[in-house]
Amino acid sequence: MTYERIKNNRINIMLFLAVVLLAATAVSAQQFSIRPKASRFAPQGNNAAANSVFASARDLIDDAQWARAEQKFGQYISAYPNEKNLDAAMYWVAYSQYKLRKFQQSKETITHLLQKYQQSPWKEDAELLLAQLPGGVTVQVDPVTVTVEPVVVTPVALPGSAAPLTVVTPTASVAIAQQPATPAPPAPVAIDLQSPEMQQRIAEAQERQREAQDRVREAQERMQERMVDAQERLKEKLKFDFKYDIDLGMGIGSGAGMGVGVGMGKESDDDPCEIKIVALQALFEADPQRGMAIANDWLKPNSTQTVTCKRAALTLLARHGGKSVTPTILSIAQSETDLKIKTRAIALLGSSNDESVVGALRDFALNSTQNEVVEAALYGLSQHNSPQALSALADIALSNKAVNVRKAAIRAIAQRPGEPAVDALFRIYDSGQDVEMRKSVISGFGNRKSERAGAKLVEIATSSDNIEFRKEAIRGIARRGGAGVVDILMRLYDSEKNEEMKDSILNSFSYVNDTRVTQKLISIAENPQTPPERRRRVIGMLAGRGKDPAVIAFFEKLVRQ
Repeated sequence: MTYERIKNNRINIMLFLAVVLLAATAVSAQQFSIRPKASRFAPQGNNAAANSVFASARDLIDDAQWARAEQKFGQYISAYPNEKNLDAAMYWVAYSQYKLRKFQQSKETITHLLQKYQQSPWKEDAELLLAQLPGGVTVQVDPVTVTVEPVVVTPVALPGSAAPLTVVTPTASVAIAQQPATPAPPAPVAIDLQSPEMQQRIAEAQERQREAQDRVREAQERMQERMVDAQERLKEKLKFDFKYDIDLGMGIGSGAGMGVGVGMGKESDDDPCEIKIVALQALFEADPQRGMAIANDWLKPNSTQTVTCKRAALTLLARHGGKSVTPTILSIAQSETDLKIKTRAIALLGSSNDESVVGALRDFALNSTQNEVVEAALYGLSQHNSPQALSALADIALSNKAVNVRKAAIRAIAQRPGEPAVDALFRIYDSGQDVEMRKSVISGFGNRKSERAGAKLVEIATSSDNIEFRKEAIRGIARRGGAGVVDILMRLYDSEKNEEMKDSILNSFSYVNDTRVTQKLISIAENPQTPPERRRRVIGMLAGRGKDPAVIAFFEKLVRQ
């Protein structure tokens, strides 16, 4: 092989790889870009109903609901055949079909689009999408130029279509010519990688990719904030994720609905102990004194009853015996060696509301090295209504126990009624500089209807040196709700100088369904001083309020600019 031929072959390979890289760039941009630039994606007609349908279909694209998007855009095309942006709708039908792997249908839709709207601004996007379809194009490289073989177009009649569409049937081979190629089929397309047009297309694809990544990042941030709030509310509802079933569980349809079961540590479904538990509950309801005597026998140190039976006996004693059985349950909590029985007894101590058990529960929570015991003690204190129990929870929150234990104590305090609980939260917030604990207290303020708690949140949101505290306070203000929350959030937004905080306040607007918030969002979007990135975010938030006439009017005004 001559040096010149080797040189030509290397040039061929390099050019071929360049074309493949270009195609890969276009494919990557198309895959990452949920949509092209927003200004091209917005409805352009004057028909408000059509614009609404288009916008709802657009939202389905944003949410990656491809099947529904295909159907919605198809409805738009059928219902509004004279709208200006039918070419955009057809492109998104094809794109949805591509995502659903309906490749043949996607080809047909693209071909119809390219034939009917030859001057469409969506033409290049459609051609790029066509290139991604299996067998979309074939590349032939000769020693001089890089060419794309023209595709063969065959008329195909679609069901329900008066005029046949054309289906692209390209060849599947990629060849690198080692000799000057024979005359190519008519009008081969020369691709100049350095041409201004090609550079512009590459730049636009990269820009779409960046925009899509920004939108994904923003959505992830908003979702993360909402997930944090949801997790906190769930933990509060479940009493800091406590895993013990204090009620007996499996109902037998008698009494006040207290069931019979075994909760945590349940043995096999055919455990004969379950029958005995049913009988013991029935005995408690018929003759409480006889039931208490049997339950005490089951709990004696030399008893041969199973762990399941003993735990059920503890629960029945606590439910029917009142304060008279507290010494028995406390003794078992302090001396029992079986962890399941011990933790059941500790957790039940709180239900007695007997002040004599608070010291023991506090001691279990602060001094035990077993997580199960600490959790059971926290649960017992959270069920105890006395001021002493509240004080014990505050002591735990201010202790050197593990972070999750201290947070659990703060959540238990935040759920207690009355101003003393607010006093305890203030005490914890002012007593230490631990960031995680103070954030947990701020979240607790958000669960209180107290005016003092609300004022503290506003103070933190406006003057704290820690931006994480300020963000948590903003979320707490929005979560509290109430008549004044809209005014507070809007006032905070207008006075805020930190751009990150402004975005956090915007996210909190999404919690509030109020016409004043809608008007505020519109004014932010209309303000020329608003950063473009924030304007896009606000427009996305307004899209979720699309049934509001003011929002529809704003969108119409925007697309006419």
